[in-house]
Amino acid sequence: METREKILHAFREQVARHSELPASVIALCEPLGMSERDFYNEFGSLEALESAFWEELVAKTIAAVESGAEWEGFDARQRMLAFLYAFLEKSLDVRTVLLFRFRHLSPVASPEWLQGMERRFKGWAFSLIGKGVSNGEIAGRGRLVVLYPSALYLLLRSVIDFHVKDTSPRFERSDAYVEKSVNLAFDLMRTQAIDSAFDLLRFLAPRACGKS
Repeated sequence: METREKILHAFREQVARHSELPASVIALCEPLGMSERDFYNEFGSLEALESAFWEELVAKTIAAVESGAEWEGFDARQRMLAFLYAFLEKSLDVRTVLLFRFRHLSPVASPEWLQGMERRFKGWAFSLIGKGVSNGEIAGRGRLVVLYPSALYLLLRSVIDFHVKDTSPRFERSDAYVEKSVNLAFDLMRTQAIDSAFDLLRFLAPRACGKS
């Protein structure tokens, strides 16, 4: 295991086992037999380390879905669905860390430690939007189109927010939320927003009333 991977793994273990962030660079590195110099050769700060941790989760998800045999035949909506389903699946491997960091975080908050995730996802979403516009799936609304990657990032954050609070068997409600929210997002980027909005609100209504 390379130095970078060892440090990322140590970060994950620290948060997962103790529900707290590393107190300092030296506290994280000493048990690994590493020096502060070793750390700073890879990361500029503890915040940069965590940013890389979440960015890597997104990058691995992108690599997984794009390597699928059906990927080339997917339209933009299907690609977004595939990404979100895969992201939730991969997040199960780090769910303790996900809960620790996202359970009480607003979906619109933008802390420094999420900059890597945001940057990597928006870069990927930009190409997704381009495909949707080229095939007519997404309306080309001039300057408005440049806002779509940010909108899809907020969608990702809303999915994470829903997922960390989901207690349904096999997280079935999270899967349903992904489908309904993606349908709404793409309808908004095209037309037909009213039916999808109603469907999503009807789905969320029992949850708002305290029902599972």
